[in-house]
Amino acid sequence: MKVRHLPILMSICFSFNANAASITIDGDLADWGLHKNGNKADWLPNPSLVPASQYTVEDQTGHSGARLFPGYGGQAYDAEAFYIAMDSTNLYLALVTGLSPNTVNDPAHNSYGAGDFAFDFGGDGTFEFGVETTGSQAGSIYRVSAWDYGLWDTSGNYNPGNPDPSHPTSIKTGTLVSNLGQLIYTSNPFKNMGIFNDDKHYVIEASIPLIAFSGFSGKFDVQWTMNCANDAIAVDPILSTVPEPNSVLLLSAGLLGFLSMRRNNYLLARA
Repeated sequence: MKVRHLPILMSICFSFNANAASITIDGDLADWGLHKNGNKADWLPNPSLVPASQYTVEDQTGHSGARLFPGYGGQAYDAEAFYIAMDSTNLYLALVTGLSPNTVNDPAHNSYGAGDFAFDFGGDGTFEFGVETTGSQAGSIYRVSAWDYGLWDTSGNYNPGNPDPSHPTSIKTGTLVSNLGQLIYTSNPFKNMGIFNDDKHYVIEASIPLIAFSGFSGKFDVQWTMNCANDAIAVDPILSTVPEPNSVLLLSAGLLGFLSMRRNNYLLARA
């Protein structure tokens, strides 16, 4: 993926929850209020941290080869649950999937790795921002100019020549706007979450500075789609206006952006 660097100095307005500051980016979902008790309630987060409008649960498989809509692949390609929380400076994401981070992205041999987080401000389908989930730039935020897509068309038919544009998979080209994000993709699976006790689960957890979304505010949609697009999951938060970040935070962002500007353009190697 070709990228260039852009300085950031901005103000942005979002709703936030002070409790979100207690979230640690470590792949452990206990601080989100989630459990591993082998029942349906395991998927319910702490409502004071994550209101109903800020999470989606789609735990839908329990065995290999199952249809995931639009694609197949069963648990190994299942997008199971997606949660969002915010405080005054950061956006937090927690995604549970059956897709291992060790899955090789090798379409020629019918193997597809993880896609990136995609952000659509205003609900117009443009997906202006993306967050890398794998590789050396995992956690970095980009202003996206082009996306890659999956194997399925808008009718859910296998049609890689005419893929569904509403489910972008990985960042193809874009401008790096912040490398201050944190992201972990757990490599050790766990079981006993939800009603399918033997399913293996992995977590992608991230913290993203709100100042990365230069010039954008208000309602947005965020989704994650694996590179084959066999399954996808999205959250559409309802957000209201909150105070702007303080001047010290903005100044720090501007200085970091200036330093980033001095880096040479480079080609980001993808797994």
